[in-house]
This record gives sequence, structure tokens and C-alpha cells, in this order.
Amino acid sequence: MVVSELAPGVALGGLVAAMVLGVADLAMVYGAAVVISVGEVAYTLAAQAVFPDLVPSPEQLGVANGRLMAAEAGGEQFVGPSIGGVLFAAARRLPFVLDAVSFFVSAALVRVSVPLTKRALLATESERLTGGSAPAGKAKAGFFRDLSMGFRVFWSKPPLKLLAAAMAVLQFNQNMVFGLLVLYGRHDLALSAGGYGLFLAGAAVLGVAGLYFGGAVHSRLGSSGVVVAGTLACGISFLGMSAAKVAVLGALAFGVQEFGTAIANVGSVTTRQQLIPRELFGRVGSVHRLIVVLAGPAGALLGGLVADATDVRTALLVAGLVQFSVASLLAPGILRHLPAPARLAGPVRASVELHAKEE
Repeated sequence: MVVSELAPGVALGGLVAAMVLGVADLAMVYGAAVVISVGEVAYTLAAQAVFPDLVPSPEQLGVANGRLMAAEAGGEQFVGPSIGGVLFAAARRLPFVLDAVSFFVSAALVRVSVPLTKRALLATESERLTGGSAPAGKAKAGFFRDLSMGFRVFWSKPPLKLLAAAMAVLQFNQNMVFGLLVLYGRHDLALSAGGYGLFLAGAAVLGVAGLYFGGAVHSRLGSSGVVVAGTLACGISFLGMSAAKVAVLGALAFGVQEFGTAIANVGSVTTRQQLIPRELFGRVGSVHRLIVVLAGPAGALLGGLVADATDVRTALLVAGLVQFSVASLLAPGILRHLPAPARLAGPVRASVELHAKEE
């Protein structure tokens, strides 16, 4: 987690230095973006793996996840853009400078917030599972062994495959809608530039609220319940957006999607933390993330093609029908295979030992 924060900080710092020297170009911007994106993926997977060890009890994991994700969303959607806009107005390079500094501050906070004893325990368990650290000459073989292990564990667990399918379908249909959102707001709902900003801000508020209260919903409905409820809510949202003629109703329908996505994400992250042993979380979790992320561009492409052949509202209608239909088809399997939190409250070590025995 520390390295995943330091590397983007260095990349942004280098970009700022190039700006000051007047040698910055678009290739450097792309390079910094790649480093930041890779760091974000590595950081997220590592943080999700270690986070359950920092929560006092397994029963509180859903609530803790929701509040952590709400804090992240609040920073990304409200605090960061607001401060960035003010800083950019004052000096164009200033947002980049403070963003680079923020990565170093985050690395320091991570270093003191994750206890050393926990890190040592995770390292010991990882060595026990893999038979010790691989020699330098076998690093390449170890990498592909770890990669294949992640795929094997993922495909051997039906709940993980169902969860990935549900979230991938959601990502697909969301991108169908998001790629057309500005056209929907500015033309179909006839919003002004300021009105479109309020349209997005209002939906973001509901999304942050969904994350904050998602843990409480999770404690009542369980992992399967929140995933099913969230994905079905998104289908209803897209259908409502396609039918809305008034801006207020369109904004409310879009907000339902933000809320549904939020509680589904809380359920998805919590479920994977409970089902995947800590030492394998990065390897198995990256397979889940890859499947979900790959669905996004395909959805955006289809949304554009449908809107070009018909209109924006028809594309939203298609997204809603696909989302609601597939979510309904997956719901019985999710409700049957995703265990309730009470059945997942056992120690993580038992799950690790079971997996080691299977291997």
C-alpha cells in the first residue's frame, strides 16, 4: 500500500518538474496517468485484503466498508473537485503539486495505521502457503504460478463467479448510460450547464448516502440481499430515466442508480473479503476486477451504437431492460450461493487452512 502511494507521488512530482522546466508533453501526462491507475488498483486490492484485520469484529465489516467507501467517494466527488477548481483558478500547476504531496501524506498515514504485527502475520502466512519466498532466479515462474492460482481459486468458487457476473453486467449497463449522460441531461432534459452540474451533484449525494448506510442495509439483508437489491434498483433506475420527461424525475431516477450501485458495491467488497483468504485476496480479487472492468468499454460502445441508430432514451431503455432482466435471472443463484454474514463470521485462518489443504 505504501509503495502504491509513493510511486504515483513520484510520477506526479516528475510531471510538475517537467511543467516548471517547460518540457512537459502529452506523453508525460499519459505516463503519469498509467502509474496512478496501476497504483490505484494495487492499493485498493491490498487495502481490501488488510481491512478486515483492522475491524473489531466480523459482524461490523459491512458497516466499516460502507463508511470507508463513503469517505473515499466524498473526497473524490466533492472535496477533491472543489479544492482542485479553486487551486487551478489560483495557479494551474498548484492542483498537481498538492495532489503529488497528498500521495506522500497518504503513504505516511498507511504506514502508521496498519500495525506492524499484522503485516508480519500476513507475510508469515503467505510464506507458509507458498512454501517460503521464491529464489530470485525463479521469480518469473513464481509470478505465473501466482497468476494461475488466482484464476483457479476464482473459477472453483461459484459464489465468486456469480458475484463477478452480477457486477460485470452492472458495469456494462452503467457505461451504456454514462456514455450518453451529458446528451441525456443537456438535450433530453433540457438542463443548462449549471443545472446539469446540480443533476450530477444530487445523484452523487445519494451515492455517498448509499455507501454510508450500505453497511446497515448489509447487516439486515446480508451479502446476497444487498447485491440483488442494488442491481435490481439500477435496472429500475435506467428504465425510469428513459421514461422521465421532467428534469426532477430524471435526476431522481439517476440518483436511484447511484444508491443501488453503492449498496451493491458494499455487498460485493464485503463478500469477497469474507470468502477469499487474505493471502490470496490480491490474486483472486484482481480476476474479479478484470472481469468487471472489461465489461465497461463494451457497454459504452453498445450504448453509442444504439443511440446513433435510434435515440438516447431508447439506449437507456435497452440498458434498463438488460440490467433488470439479467439481475432477475442471477438473483436466485446469488441468494442461494452467497452465504449470510452469520455463516461467514468464523476465523479467517480456517478459510486459509482449508484452501491450503485443497491446494
